[in-house]
Amino acid sequence: MLVELPNILFMLVIVLSHFFKQGRSGFAALLMLVAYNVIQQRLQTPLAVGSTLFEYYFLVLLLPANLVLLLFLPERALFSFKALSYHAIFIVQIAVFYWFIQPEQLPLVSNLLTAIEPWILVSGDVSVLPNILLGLLICAVLIAAILMLFREVSSDQAFLSALLASTLTVVEFEQQWISASMFTISAIVLLFSILKRSHEQAFIDELTRIPGRRALNIELAQLSGKYSIAMLDIDRFKKFNDTYGHDIGDSVLKMVASQLATVKGRGRVFRYGGEEFTILFKGKSALDCIGYLNDIRLLVADYPFQIRQPVERREPQEAGAKNTDSCQVEFIEKTVKVTISIGVAQRRSSTTSPDEVIIAADKLLYKAKESGRNQVCA
Repeated sequence: MLVELPNILFMLVIVLSHFFKQGRSGFAALLMLVAYNVIQQRLQTPLAVGSTLFEYYFLVLLLPANLVLLLFLPERALFSFKALSYHAIFIVQIAVFYWFIQPEQLPLVSNLLTAIEPWILVSGDVSVLPNILLGLLICAVLIAAILMLFREVSSDQAFLSALLASTLTVVEFEQQWISASMFTISAIVLLFSILKRSHEQAFIDELTRIPGRRALNIELAQLSGKYSIAMLDIDRFKKFNDTYGHDIGDSVLKMVASQLATVKGRGRVFRYGGEEFTILFKGKSALDCIGYLNDIRLLVADYPFQIRQPVERREPQEAGAKNTDSCQVEFIEKTVKVTISIGVAQRRSSTTSPDEVIIAADKLLYKAKESGRNQVCA
């Protein structure tokens, strides 16, 4: 059962990656599946044998190299036309591997092994791993670890686990059950990565990285007892977008979301849509929430949001030149003030639905805007 478990898990990952459009994780599972079966079917003999040792080196070189390559490739559906190049690379490697393991290639394999023999690490009387391959393994793990630290891609953790699993397998190859246990762990991490990313795609807003409207609807459907709902809107956001551009507008949305996420009183923040946000306070009245909402309103208003704005500067040219002046574009940095208006309402009776509370909070939000913006109405 332990020997067959990685096969089952990797196949499950491949199927789920197809349905959830996560091709990179699917390709990683496919690589690990093939590598695991090569280990089980061909490398369960002493590695001192010429062709078997060369197959081991081939695996040590190609598996980490392909996993690192996948880290830099764009996401493609596993079984799509755009992914044909990925499949082609994979098939070419299998063809080269198959060519090398043919009996007629044994003299070539022997010559290659003789050439790299001075760089082989020796454990007892058994050749284990060339220094250069061990260095490549370490580099591959470090690259995956650095990428995981500096970019927010949830699948990077799964790729790092796959690299660690393959590294521990080939370094401790003589240990019993090492391949089955390490590849099982890698398959489980890949599986959880796909499920986690699918959850994020369904419930987390891609731009602001906070829960979105779908997550809010699920939360509202389970509400009972005492609660309050706050509706928030960025003041004059359309004018801001028209003046500075949508890229700066997106940056404003991210900034506001990050400040709202610090709200106290156990409030849960959601992006309702556009420039509008929702905060849900369970077990609290509207008056209880005013202090928490004023705190985040002030946080947003006091945030030094800086933008770089292009400015044209015309300089006069010397007499006799064809053009009277020249135009240069400079970028100046300036700080702009972003404010939010908030309306908050509470559940009034057992027959009041969450939608009614949202409508009441929305009306109070517009009252806050009509009263001069940058304030809370409860």
